[in-house]
Formats: sequence, structure tokens, C-alpha cells
Amino acid sequence: MANLPDSRPTVVYVCHRFASDPQHHCEAVKRVCRALVSNGCVPLAPQLLLPQFMDEDTERDLAIRFCLRLVAVCDKVRVFGEPSAGMRLEIAEAQRLGIPVVDERTGERLGPKGEPPR
Repeated sequence: MANLPDSRPTVVYVCHRFASDPQHHCEAVKRVCRALVSNGCVPLAPQLLLPQFMDEDTERDLAIRFCLRLVAVCDKVRVFGEPSAGMRLEIAEAQRLGIPVVDERTGERLGPKGEPPR
């Protein structure tokens, strides 16, 4: 068995677009997850999980509810790209729960509407 670190790794929610181009975005999310793993984090990417058993077209509201619940189990939310409506809901939920939200483009913490605090 490989040597595992003694400390608990950070669980990072991957906040990334999906619905506008699922195939393209899934490939991008896979690359993001690989980078997070390389940095010792545990990525949580519903874009890769939920489409395995849910239909985006008919179960969008349920998928969003699941995503918001998954945000709650993370230590941090990282935002990749310009926030979509669904991403803004995830950002707002993280902020409501006091979970740090970071824009990967700028490194800044984001406020509840997906924008840097003023």
C-alpha cells in the first residue's frame, strides 16, 4: 500500500460550467480534477458524477439540489471560468455555509454573487 499522508486532505468542490456544452466541460473538469489530485486535494466534481445516472434535460432542478448538498461537504469551492446561473447558486450556498470560495482565474475570494467582494 502506498504511503498516505497523515493529515486529512482538503475536499475541493469543482465549480465549473456544464449544461452549455457537457462533453467539452467534462473534459475540462477532468483536467482540473487531475491537477487538484496532484496537489493533494480530493476533487468533488458533480459534472462527472451526476450525468452517469441523471438526465440534465429532465432532472436539472434535482441535479442542482444535489450539487448544493455536495457543496456542504467540501472544505473549499474553486470556481473555474465565468460563473453560470447554476454556478452562482453553488457559490451562494458555499458563502451561506461559510465555505471559502476562490476564483481560479484571479485567486480572489468571491462574494455570494460570484464576484470579488467590494
